[in-house]
Amino acid sequence: MKKDLIVIKKYSNRRLYNTDESKYVKLDEIAQLIRDGFDIKVIDTTTKEDITKQILAQIIMEEEKNKKDILPTSLFYKIIRSNQMFVRDFFENYFLQTMDAYLSYRQAMEEKLKEMQDVSRLPLEMGDLFMKSMWMMGTGAYPFDKKDKK
Repeated sequence: MKKDLIVIKKYSNRRLYNTDESKYVKLDEIAQLIRDGFDIKVIDTTTKEDITKQILAQIIMEEEKNKKDILPTSLFYKIIRSNQMFVRDFFENYFLQTMDAYLSYRQAMEEKLKEMQDVSRLPLEMGDLFMKSMWMMGTGAYPFDKKDKK
């Protein structure tokens, strides 16, 4: 059974310990946990501070270092040059909502494409999708006066 939150302890020797699995982990393993849908909370064992944001930023920087090119350089310049409260407000109020909407849209499209993998049904489903979109964009009259409006 998956847990929603996994607590990671960071020791003074910089090692990270997954309390859920009782083992030491590396940053790439923590990144995989996050990709698998888990949230994490990282606690510094010396200070008892929550250092989750620092570890998440470190994961992103490691991926950048490994040439995954996640974020454009211009974004880093803008963050550094901008008012800190403005940046925080932007990320909390706009970026997260936009990212959530994009991820929902992408997931819906991926599910639809999986449904349409049966090549023999592809022309029929695409035609139906086209007809529905034409109906939605038009005056509300279903093309060709079909009686079974969907």
